[in-house]
Amino acid sequence: MVARGWLLMLCIWLISAMGAGQKLVQDDTLVLKTLQSPAGPGDSMVMFSLLQELEYNLAGTSMVFYNWHQGNNTNLFTLVHFLKYRSVFTRIKNVKIINYFFHTLGIQYYFDSISRFQPDENTLDTRIEVRVGKRLTFTLFSNLTTRIFNSFCYTTDQNGNLIKALNASFLTPLLWTFSTGFGWTLPDLGFFSVGLSAGKFTWIRDKRVFDQQNCNSFYGVSRGNNHLFEYGLSMHVLIDKEFQKRIHWNCDLLVFKDAGKPFDVVLKNIVGIRISKFLKSTIQTRLYYEKEVSKNIQVENLVSLGFYFNL
Repeated sequence: MVARGWLLMLCIWLISAMGAGQKLVQDDTLVLKTLQSPAGPGDSMVMFSLLQELEYNLAGTSMVFYNWHQGNNTNLFTLVHFLKYRSVFTRIKNVKIINYFFHTLGIQYYFDSISRFQPDENTLDTRIEVRVGKRLTFTLFSNLTTRIFNSFCYTTDQNGNLIKALNASFLTPLLWTFSTGFGWTLPDLGFFSVGLSAGKFTWIRDKRVFDQQNCNSFYGVSRGNNHLFEYGLSMHVLIDKEFQKRIHWNCDLLVFKDAGKPFDVVLKNIVGIRISKFLKSTIQTRLYYEKEVSKNIQVENLVSLGFYFNL
């Protein structure tokens, strides 16, 4: 009789536990519904989801000349690495928080003179999307960019001595562009947004740059100040497309317009060609225009071939 009583109590407990169910977590995803409150037709089974992706590329090149009389014969060695991290946090497909972190660092060593860090680019993009239509979203966007290491301009005096002057350093400048507006999702291609209210904040941490560059304005910041705030409109276009699982195209265009000033344009275009599982070729182009820095459009091209992995 005692055994039958314990068996009856166990059955009652199992029935109640099956009704309550258990919340499931799989691949950073929290299930919304349980057996106690099952999902209806058309209801999402997912409450939160988190997608993460990490990509790393390392490449090295060397140029050594001997008795070379055609063009530039500067011997140098370059080691470049590229890191990209992406995370997408989604809440029931109505709210998304998307983060991109790009880090590119190159070490250039000239055998007979100097060594320098070039390129040195670190960018953090954050985009918050609240869906208001099938493809239309209300968007909050932030773009932060700065160097890590010091950058110098090199010249020679009348005696041929090498002179270097600070040109940029960590948080010198720090460029922060942020906006609120509306975005439009381009299916299988990317994202387009317009910032109806946008701002650009420039901060100069190391004021020595004014003296060493002998200038009264640096990135629009006047001598004696350490920051500049501008208000205007912005536009952001992001294209992220993969072809046949071999070629990956990433194009990021950011345009800012302040009242009474020309457009500020930053374009970063990366084409990656995966040759094998751990070998990849990358073609990177960076275009930059800001009148306070230079009246000319600045373009930097980087071609690399080296070790690669993706998580």
